[in-house]
Amino acid sequence: MGHCIEFYSSVPSTMAVARGILDRRGDEAAGAVVIADHQTAGRGRLDRGWEDARGRGLLGSYVLCGDLLPEHPSLAVMAAGLAMVRAIRQCCPQLGDRIRLKWPNDVIAVEADGPVKLAGILAESIFEQHELSGVILGIGVNVNQDEDELPSIRRGGLRPSSLMLLGRGRERAGATYSPIGREHLLVALCRALDDLCAPGSRPAADVVHADWQRALFGLGAGVSAHSASGTVRGRAVGTSAQGALLVRTASGETLEIHSGDVVFEWATVREGG
Repeated sequence: MGHCIEFYSSVPSTMAVARGILDRRGDEAAGAVVIADHQTAGRGRLDRGWEDARGRGLLGSYVLCGDLLPEHPSLAVMAAGLAMVRAIRQCCPQLGDRIRLKWPNDVIAVEADGPVKLAGILAESIFEQHELSGVILGIGVNVNQDEDELPSIRRGGLRPSSLMLLGRGRERAGATYSPIGREHLLVALCRALDDLCAPGSRPAADVVHADWQRALFGLGAGVSAHSASGTVRGRAVGTSAQGALLVRTASGETLEIHSGDVVFEWATVREGG
């Protein structure tokens, strides 16, 4: 992962560039990475836009195909989340185990007043004759933004923060903080993705799922899941092997939530519950 890196000052979307690389090179594109200082049409989950401050975040797309291809698309999202947690903990050890994941695709830091969002993950799956042939992971990380450079808060969404702002907070609390270079985070992320996806090192699918579920913050909390088919309310009790959120309703029924907006009641989080 990362043996081939294309860098752009500005592009509409790194996802489109990465898809072009995959279309041209096929399985030889495995591990290719596209990085940009700025995206003019960045994409997030549920067709939302992605806001960025030029040169302040780590904006990239990572190509999984050939030997790096996971068994199913949701494993790619799990691997990306775990790799991002590992990379941030390595580059910002002062943040420690406060770096967690929020279902389904956010990287967060758990603060005293609740979680803040640091990164988002988008997966585009490519199929040929109904067979999975590639996954492109779009990952945007808030690295060096000041407060006035952060994305706006989406209604019902988490407050955004950056690694720099969190580091400053730890410094005020008495810890030391050295700003990290985006390239250091990129190297750590590529190595972590390689460990989780390459044939010689990747764990079994059930191990990836178990590690990913342990990294999730919010299990045990009350949730409201909103989708086109209606609203489900209950308690988040786990996830399926395919990455669906398991919600137990007041009637005792356990439902699988695969997509849609899910609002967590953070004050009700019961770790291990």
